[in-house]
Amino acid sequence: MIQELPVRNSPIVPFKFKRYFEAQFNRIRVFGQCELTGKNFELFIPTEEFFIYTQGFKNFDEALKSLSKEEREFISKGISPEGQKSRIAPLP
Repeated sequence: MIQELPVRNSPIVPFKFKRYFEAQFNRIRVFGQCELTGKNFELFIPTEEFFIYTQGFKNFDEALKSLSKEEREFISKGISPEGQKSRIAPLP
């Protein structure tokens, strides 16, 4: 079952952009388009970590400890790891 995360008026979940979530095999599949590249991106969060965070037991970074900083950026701001790399300008 795929559902859109209710992002409006959500005091706990800091998701700012449209993301879709699907529960499968004790993991939450998070997927959507990168706001910078427009390419599809997906990641998986252990259901336990997602539950711990949404219930307010831990903050975003502590609860989703299995995710990299770049993956958490996708969840909170809609920017994929590839988008993060393209956003950083190389030095001359």
